[in-house]
Amino acid sequence: MKRNLVTTLLTFISLAASAQHLIKGKVIDGNNRPVISASILLKKKSEKSIVQTSITDSSGLFLLNPKQTLQHQLFISAIGFEPAFVDLPDVLHQDTILLVRLNLQGRQLKEVNIEAKPALIVRKTDRIIFNVENSLSAIGGDGIDALSKAPGVRVNDNGINIVGKSSIKIMVNDKLIQLSGADLINYVKSIPSANIKRVEIITNPSARYEADGNSGLINIVLKKNGAQGFNGMINTGGIVASRYTAGLTGIFNYNLDKLHISSNLSGVYQEIESRYFTAFSSSKSLWERQREELTKGKGGRGDLRVDYDLTANTTIGLKYMEGARHFTIDTKEKSGFYTPARLLDSTLILSGRDKLKYTLRNFEFYLDHKIDTAGKKMEFSSNYFRYGTMDDNHFQSISYTPQQELRNRYQPVGLAQNERFDIFSSKLDFSLPYQFASLELGAKISNIKSKNNLSYASTSDAIVLNNNLFDYKENTQSLYATADKNFNKWSIKLGLRMEMTQTTGRSPLQTSTQKNDYVQLFPTFYLKHSPNENHVFSFTYGRRINRPGYSLLNPARFYSAVNVYEEGNPFLKPSFSNNFELNYNYKDWLSTSVYSNFVSNGFSTLDFFDPESNIQSRVQRNYANSVSIGLSETVTINKVSWWENNNQLNVYMERSESNGAIAEGTLKQWSGYVSSNNTFTLNTKKTLMANATFWYQFPEVSDRLISESYYAVDLSLRAMFMQRKLSLSLNSSDIFKTSQRKYKGIVNGVHQFNTQYRDNRKTMISILYRFGNSKGNKASRKTDDTETNRIKQGI
Repeated sequence: MKRNLVTTLLTFISLAASAQHLIKGKVIDGNNRPVISASILLKKKSEKSIVQTSITDSSGLFLLNPKQTLQHQLFISAIGFEPAFVDLPDVLHQDTILLVRLNLQGRQLKEVNIEAKPALIVRKTDRIIFNVENSLSAIGGDGIDALSKAPGVRVNDNGINIVGKSSIKIMVNDKLIQLSGADLINYVKSIPSANIKRVEIITNPSARYEADGNSGLINIVLKKNGAQGFNGMINTGGIVASRYTAGLTGIFNYNLDKLHISSNLSGVYQEIESRYFTAFSSSKSLWERQREELTKGKGGRGDLRVDYDLTANTTIGLKYMEGARHFTIDTKEKSGFYTPARLLDSTLILSGRDKLKYTLRNFEFYLDHKIDTAGKKMEFSSNYFRYGTMDDNHFQSISYTPQQELRNRYQPVGLAQNERFDIFSSKLDFSLPYQFASLELGAKISNIKSKNNLSYASTSDAIVLNNNLFDYKENTQSLYATADKNFNKWSIKLGLRMEMTQTTGRSPLQTSTQKNDYVQLFPTFYLKHSPNENHVFSFTYGRRINRPGYSLLNPARFYSAVNVYEEGNPFLKPSFSNNFELNYNYKDWLSTSVYSNFVSNGFSTLDFFDPESNIQSRVQRNYANSVSIGLSETVTINKVSWWENNNQLNVYMERSESNGAIAEGTLKQWSGYVSSNNTFTLNTKKTLMANATFWYQFPEVSDRLISESYYAVDLSLRAMFMQRKLSLSLNSSDIFKTSQRKYKGIVNGVHQFNTQYRDNRKTMISILYRFGNSKGNKASRKTDDTETNRIKQGI
């Protein structure tokens, strides 16, 4: 008897230790009274075999601890009641609570409610999940509000960044958003946080994604909605600084049975003042340059997406996007040239106007097909992207003696640059979950054509004449495979991507056509261990490539002053990086990451200054191998209903070693970043909210220069009316005007100083109104297209 008891006890302990997550539930009747002795059966959908059983107690409660829930469902029945079915999610990330209401026999079965509140922060094998719907940022805010709370994500006047990554790419429901700069931020701001289910931070993208760029991915997952009818949102507002900006955005959604239509329209007018100071100092000369710019621009962008469900398992869709933006930049500049004794030798005055026009066009076709009920699916997409730039730049330079007497009046310079990019790509993906592992297989082809025509007016000063026509083509073929397996408390994911690339660049300035043809492999590896529900450890590795932007390969010289030009490099090569991360998560409030990046053949834009001729050149060089290591901490406090606090600390070291392209050898710098983001609810209905944010950036490396410390304090207030359909927001950024950038360093023996300020202190007023049903539209589909990120976009 004792032996049997010990055996039973050990069996129970073993089962409890191996359980993943519990399913807890309560069964009630139409009058909210508990249903006693209801039968609970856990079944496999395909086989209809019973996996586990349970019976409700005197309070109507039951408990199950399944090892997995992939393609499982619950069957709940009781004498005198209609039975109920509950489909379970494929993976349980935490304990799940069910509330099941049974109706008496003869009455229509009502909806089964599932009440499961996931943890705020969840660590998965290859990403961090930030469940926005459990955050105060989900109340009346926008996508930027949600991202600012996510672990490891930095949102400030520099834009959106991930700690330890040089750049980021934004996806919505796994679809890459083909915008950059201010347009990308405005697009994310147009997404109401109430429509966001979660944010996924992918610091080391798997083989499924493009290997290009030492960047991380942020995937914004929207809530799904099958509600019929029409809904939308209108958002308008303005920014007041030294100048002003005004914008209007409209989102419109319509669902009718199998047809799903959505559209996003936006327009903006803006004026921005910028000030720059640059100094180049050597033993032979000193050049100080002060530059003021006034940028005025207007533009608009619109997209239309139409999905149609051919069957319950197959959906086809089309998406079309069109955009244009016009800028005028008026420039005033004063430069002083000094002798070795630091006596003024001459002054150069410049005035100019640069007219820019950017156009964008994107067309996409896609098809999604569910192969079977076990979760296997196929996704196909074909994409065409066109981007154009037209630049009409004119400037006049006049040189004076120290006594302000005319020394030289240069001929006015006029130049026109037309650049166009055409990108075709097609992609096929398979998701194949099997019992032995979950597989992902896919292939992609892309074809890129770029043409740049630069011409100077014949009356321009002879110093700058440098006409050029540059044609560039790039073809890439990719194959990938990943395998994901969970066993006990461990998860492992392996991936391999192969990319074959052929490039051709032609220019009259080159004696021969520049060609490249290479094949590269990009492995990825992820390992996660969850000893219990409070602790998660993980390790990730990935190899990536960073290809130069297409414009950086153009050898033509683009003059912005008679002694300042920017020049591409047709011999620029890609750089490669190996990225390692060791992560730890404690419950849903502490996230720790130790990371390192090793970059070989790194390239960047360098500023050279010739003291003999007083000419500044901005050139592209593969100049260094670099290493960065860091520690990142995110602490989130949301234990009280009226306050949510998110704190970030990042300490890191960057070390680069020159390969001989510049005279200086090794540059090493320790740096850090701290921030505190606080959201407060000011009333019990949570319709009045405030936010206070502080961030501080310690000195860090930017190319071969080192920045001084800078910081900012931001405050905001948000009020909601009409059942939260109407929101009013007031935001003040950089209140104390402390985010000005200052850089210094040495390149080829010349000391460089640089200060820039782009009117960061500003106040933003926003009005948002939602109409129709309150839910979002059908979720966007998955595609992946990263070639457009290498275009220097102005829209």
